[in-house]
Amino acid sequence: MIITIADGAGGAAKSILADNLAALRTLAGHKVILLDNDPQLASLKWSCERRNNGHTVPITARKISGKGLQPELENLRCHYQDIVIDSASRDCMGSRSALLAAHVAVIAVDLDQLDQLHEEELLQRVEKACAFNPGLRIMVVMSSVHIQPSPEKIALVRNFSQKFKSAQLFARVIHSGYALQLAYRDGLSISEYLPADHLAVAGMQELFGAVFATH
Repeated sequence: MIITIADGAGGAAKSILADNLAALRTLAGHKVILLDNDPQLASLKWSCERRNNGHTVPITARKISGKGLQPELENLRCHYQDIVIDSASRDCMGSRSALLAAHVAVIAVDLDQLDQLHEEELLQRVEKACAFNPGLRIMVVMSSVHIQPSPEKIALVRNFSQKFKSAQLFARVIHSGYALQLAYRDGLSISEYLPADHLAVAGMQELFGAVFATH
C-alpha cells in the first residue's frame, strides 16, 4: 500500500503525520519504508535521530527525487508491504508522482498556519492526480496546537475539503501540542513518547486506523 502525505503550506505537520503513520505501521509488524521527497528532508532526519537514539524500532527511510520516484516505486513494491511518502509541499514532479502512485493521499492542513495554505494550487494538483489515478482515496487531516481549535477555521477546512470531487474530512483534529513536537524532535512517534499526551495518541491512532482501513 502506498500512502502519500501532501500539503500546500509547508511546515512540520505533513512530515509529522508521515513519520507517525510509518512508525505505527512498522510497530504493527509490517515491513515499511518511508520515502522523503521534501527538500527539507525532515522525515529522513527524523529517521536518523530515531536510529541514533538506540531505544526504538528503526524505521527504514531514504531520500528520493521526483525524477526517480516512479521507477523506484516499482522496485520497492517487491520488497516492502507499505510505502509512506513525505512529498514536497510545492507543485513539482516529485509531489505529482507521489500522488499518481498512491492508494491513499493524506492532505495535511495545519489550522495554525491556515493563511499559508495555497488552496487552489493544492486542489489542482490533487485533481490532476485523480484524473490519472481514479482509485485514489483522499483524506483531509487537520492539526492544531490548541485543544479546542477555532470552529471558524474548521469550517474553512470543511469547505476546502468539499471542493475535491471525492474527499473524506477526518473528523478529529490531531493535537500537535508540546509532546508531539518533542516526540518528533527525538525521532519518536507520539505513541512512544513519555509522559503520554493521551489526546494526541488517541487522534493519531484513530487516523492510523482510518488510513489503513482497507488493508
